[in-house]
Amino acid sequence: MPWFRGLESIVRERVPLAQMNNYRVGGTAEFFAEPPGEEALSMVLRRAADEAVPVRMLGHGTNLLVADEGVSGLIVRLPKHAFSDLTHEGTHVTVGAGHSLPGLVKWSANAGYAGLECLAGVPGTVGAALRMNAGGKYGEIGARVTRVRGVEMDGTPFDCAREACGFVYRDSGLRGRIVTRCEMDVEASDAEACWTHVRSILAEKSATQPLKDRSGGCVFKNPKRPNTPPAGKIIDLMGMKGVRIGGAQVSTKHANFLICHPGAKAADMVALIRLIRERALLECGVELELEIETWGVDPDALKARVA
Repeated sequence: MPWFRGLESIVRERVPLAQMNNYRVGGTAEFFAEPPGEEALSMVLRRAADEAVPVRMLGHGTNLLVADEGVSGLIVRLPKHAFSDLTHEGTHVTVGAGHSLPGLVKWSANAGYAGLECLAGVPGTVGAALRMNAGGKYGEIGARVTRVRGVEMDGTPFDCAREACGFVYRDSGLRGRIVTRCEMDVEASDAEACWTHVRSILAEKSATQPLKDRSGGCVFKNPKRPNTPPAGKIIDLMGMKGVRIGGAQVSTKHANFLICHPGAKAADMVALIRLIRERALLECGVELELEIETWGVDPDALKARVA
């Protein structure tokens, strides 16, 4: 008898994940659920918790590497029709976690509200952006958040103010929780000024990042050690632009982006990540930390193997 008996309309088995992530690689999810609302979401999570089934949250898979062997446990994705609401009272915005982040930036610019332009060119959903405090050199989403709502992995609701979200560089205290919506404050401006800023950031990214390739964005976090170059600069200085293992390659445009060519395997990505970390440690004394998420990948396979 399956653990999800009675929830067959929500939970499916052996669902392929390759087309649900930007790298377009990886195996299947053991279980996969798209709850049609918050009540159904809590119900599925409670059942999974009762049966000790591990749960992971999937947005648009923009910064995710899934193992070729797939991933065990339950993968939950919030369907757009149920979790992408967007309302506002003046400059106070409430948005569902399933809403497209690029769509939110576009809406804000069209409405003449400033403050979210820094997220231009960042893919994914609002929920995923919150969990990793997405952003770039012009700012991060956490700076605009005032409140976050959602459910714990056991189905218990939570509601916390920004101060309790633990936003830091490319991380937050929201990992291990499922965000369903958030509130944020923007600033009154005008659409022309907002779009000028958005277009400027998009043009800069287009010139320096491989936006048209199969990539998951920056693979490594920038080192926190003082006087240490950004991760992409380190990889570039080591002469690794264009280095390829199987179908995985270091971008020739931005060295912190790894590209998956047609026919690539997750194993190719794992080997390339390990090679980069080994060389960074040996040649620069820097331990590069992953910015992307990995599912089903043996952590030891990603570590630098230095004698």
